[in-house]
Amino acid sequence: MGQKRSNYVPIGRRGVFGGVILNMHLHWKRHETVKVICKPGEVQEYADEIARLSGGIPIQIIADDTIVFYRGRDYVQPEIMSPIDTLSKKKALEKSKYEQSLESVRRFIAIAEKELELYYRHVALYGDPSNRSAYSILDDSRSTRGKRNAEIGEENYSASESNLSDLELSEIDDSCSDDNQSSS
Repeated sequence: MGQKRSNYVPIGRRGVFGGVILNMHLHWKRHETVKVICKPGEVQEYADEIARLSGGIPIQIIADDTIVFYRGRDYVQPEIMSPIDTLSKKKALEKSKYEQSLESVRRFIAIAEKELELYYRHVALYGDPSNRSAYSILDDSRSTRGKRNAEIGEENYSASESNLSDLELSEIDDSCSDDNQSSS
């Protein structure tokens, strides 16, 4: 029975390390080309690094995640197939975990900056919420005036106070609309 051989070398989570180059050289023992499958978006960096480490020639990039390498016409298998200056499997895994944590921290910082910007906009529009007490939100000028009018009694309530309160409310509305226009 024949053994099925795959014509590719996957680059997994660990990236390029000594084992990838070793597998390429072992594959080149019987074949002239090898497909290297890697993460999308990082194809050019992987192609340059693998070409430097293996001595192969990148001849084609397929679909942003596959590189085809040619071993060369006069290929001779090197004595040391895994280059010395590559990472070990364990070190490559540690490096990938570190890069992944850096990426998640970068994403978290971006989200936190957006939330902080939204908070500053809110403070600019409505004031600082930490300076308010729970009762200050409920106590506005209308409710205070209403309590005072209730104490005085309905008979003392005149039309002039009503006009005055309407003027104050319109001034408040105007100042709110000015704040909204200045923040836009």
